[in-house]
Formats: sequence, C-alpha cells, structure tokens
Amino acid sequence: MEFDADITNIDLNCPKTWKLIGEGNTRGCFQLESRLGRTIAKKLKPENIEQLSALISIIRPGSLEAIREGKSVTNHYIDKKNGQEEIDYFHSSLESILGSTYGEMIYQEQAIKIAKELAGFNPQEADNLRKAIGKKKPEEMAKLKTKFMEGCKQLNIVSEKDAEQIFGWIEKSQRYSFNKSILDDTIVITPQGEKTIKELNIGEKILAPILNDKQNDYNLEYIEVINKYDHGEQEVYKITLDNNESITCTMDHKFLCSDNNIYTLHEILLNNLEIMCIV
Repeated sequence: MEFDADITNIDLNCPKTWKLIGEGNTRGCFQLESRLGRTIAKKLKPENIEQLSALISIIRPGSLEAIREGKSVTNHYIDKKNGQEEIDYFHSSLESILGSTYGEMIYQEQAIKIAKELAGFNPQEADNLRKAIGKKKPEEMAKLKTKFMEGCKQLNIVSEKDAEQIFGWIEKSQRYSFNKSILDDTIVITPQGEKTIKELNIGEKILAPILNDKQNDYNLEYIEVINKYDHGEQEVYKITLDNNESITCTMDHKFLCSDNNIYTLHEILLNNLEIMCIV
C-alpha cells in the first residue's frame, strides 16, 4: 500500500484515524504519547482538528489543576463534549469567546480576549497579563487584577462579583495553557532562505520568536516544524511591508513587532504597530 506524503491531500475527516486516536493509540505521537495523553484521548474521543487541538491543551497543568465545582477544566471539557454536562458560559458576554470550547477557557487567546472585551485592556496590557500569569508573578498579578476589576466596573458588562470570579478562572487555568495558532499561506524564514508555509516540510526549521524568561522579552531562534494542518478556506489578507515584501495571512496571524511583543495582524493594524521584518 502506497502512502501519499503530500500534506495537502491528507483527509482530516478520516474516521479510521479519529477512531485510532479515540482508542488511545497515540504512541509516538507528539504531545499524546504519554500515558496521560492516551488516557485523555480515550475519554475525549476527538472527532475533528478543533477537538484534537483542545485535547493537547487540556492535558496541560493549567487545565488539569484548575478546579471548578469540584472538577477540573479538563473533565468539564470532556463531559461537555460528550454530552454528559450541560454547556454554559457563565455570562452571555463569554459565549462568543468560549463557544468553540464548550464554555471552557483552555487557550491563552481566550484569556487575552476576555481581558480586552470585558475590562478594556489594550493589546500590550493583555499580553502583560499573559506573561504575568505564566511566570507566576504575584505582585504583577495584583496590579493587573486591580486594573481588570476597574476596567470591568467602567465597561459595566459584568458585575463586580462576576469579574472577580472570571479573573480567578483566568489566573488558574492559564498558567500552563497552550497557544492556539491559526496559520495560513504566508512567508517564513528558514536557514535556506524564505519559504511559504505550503513549501515547508516536516522537520525543517523556521525563524520564530521565543520567550526569554531571564530577559522577559523575545529572541529570534530557529525551531523545528513538528506538524502542519490544513484548516480549510479562510479569509486572508495580503500586506506589503516597506521593503516591498508581501505576506498573505489571516487576521489572527501573529507577528513579532518592534516593541518586542507579539500581536495578531488585527491588533497591529488597529494600533499602527511596526512589524519586525527579518531580511
């Protein structure tokens, strides 16, 4: 039997593949080869890429250790996905943010968006919240909590009591949460030169911003491409830089900017930020 290694021809709806994952047959699969990964895969039984992405996130300490109503975020997600628990969003303002994850906060982007929409955080403040949570900085968290509460009071979307509870969820569940990357057809830098995402092969290396904990900023380093997924058709935008280079991507695509922070294209355009372009 011949195997077609063309990533663009892989059937993402293959029932046999999802059955294998749902049975915990994930030995040798990155992130899912551990006993925990196989156990949770069997409980969740993911049926699509969105749920597979969530599976990788809910086996992180943030979701496993965040307890609500006597149950971890991991188990809440599993039970809701399998129809064993009613889906709720705590507050109507959270439905658009948490809708794709059954009302559970499992991605960094969700916490950032909540801070923006409910408390009026700007992109820099939201990113500072993400950093403070990940590094467990109590003094910084206390300042950000005050700002979050004040922002919620000013916008008056949620009550003070609800804001307090929501911030507690953010603090607990986002400590080790995963980044939900949504990439499309764009240009990246490899040791051999520029390539589009489509031209990349598994195992190649690309230049990417890596957080430097000691200096509290990002360094550009080459990292290995572990896998690629085709998320189907999405609305994309072509942007041209002042050096005449063009990049095609979605509004959710992230870039390292001149202030050494990472923002989505939407945030970059909204705040007139400068993209750091490596040539």
